[in-house]
Amino acid sequence: MIARTDVAARVVARIDADSELAARLAAADRALTPSGFRARQLGGAFGALAAGVTALIVAGARPVLAVGGALAAAGTAFGAFEHRLNAQGTARRAHITEELPIVAEHIGMLLASGMSLTGALRAAAQRGAGICAADLERVTARVSGGISVEMALAEWADAAGSAEIRRFVGVLTLHSDVTDIAALVSDEARSARMEAHRRLIERIERRNEQVWIPVTVAALVPGAVLLAIPFSDALRGYAAL
Repeated sequence: MIARTDVAARVVARIDADSELAARLAAADRALTPSGFRARQLGGAFGALAAGVTALIVAGARPVLAVGGALAAAGTAFGAFEHRLNAQGTARRAHITEELPIVAEHIGMLLASGMSLTGALRAAAQRGAGICAADLERVTARVSGGISVEMALAEWADAAGSAEIRRFVGVLTLHSDVTDIAALVSDEARSARMEAHRRLIERIERRNEQVWIPVTVAALVPGAVLLAIPFSDALRGYAAL
């Protein structure tokens, strides 16, 4: 019994040491350890396996086909957990990136008014709404817990998994080395807003392309049909000669 417990503890410790999975869970804001996520993932796969075997046997499928179909269902369920986690992380990064210009401008104004960096972060967390405000609330809670503001911001950047947040945090951590941190933060806010504007234009252009392709096809198909009718009649007449 003790040996089994030791083996289980080692397996859990090895899974929890998966830094890549831990980073994806943090980016998706999932309050799960890597071992907890894998346990749910395997549970879903085994459930799909059992349900698949039962359904296929009841349907009268051959044993080989039943096992193959059940394994396919289990693999699909296993992959669905990975896909959902990646989709949640991608969506959260997109929301953070969209919120960053407003948050950066707010923090820049607070710093320009003479507020300290910690005070500006706390005020932005209390007055703001959205993912960035919630993340900044965690940052200030960590600072209140005794760690430095630079370390708390670095943890936020690592958890967010966003290049824009890392760049913004890099600017904020210069607060003790430069005299006008507010100007640097305001410049970063303008840069983030320009980048958000560029992404918006790209999305609009992609949507325009998605609209014009079916419209163009719909406009060309009737003309092609009208041209095909006399052409097929001519071929039919040629074949009758």
